[in-house]
Amino acid sequence: MTRMKMLARGYVCWTNINRDIEETVRHCRNCQEATKMPKKTVLRSWTTERKPWDRIHIDYAGPLNGKMYLAVIDAYSKWPEVFEMSSSSATATLRELRMLFARFGNPRVIVSDNGT
Repeated sequence: MTRMKMLARGYVCWTNINRDIEETVRHCRNCQEATKMPKKTVLRSWTTERKPWDRIHIDYAGPLNGKMYLAVIDAYSKWPEVFEMSSSSATATLRELRMLFARFGNPRVIVSDNGT
């Protein structure tokens, strides 16, 4: 719709042109059929863990005051571990996780959004 508005404004202009275009598209059958609708997916819950450190979730937060933070949460106990990181590279992440695993042991599952 943004492209359509830009194209229209290149040729004509009137008060509330954006609203009129949106209204026209909303009532246009062909426009609605051509709209790319996201695929519907079934939401699934995580299984309840039975012991600490069975599944951990990791993610980066920041930048906050110029620093990045690696957050690691145990799914069973909700225990958080947060590390101030100078880099969010794979090498730096593995170095920190190895030290964490030396303290708590290896988790069965690590959940990450892969940097998205």
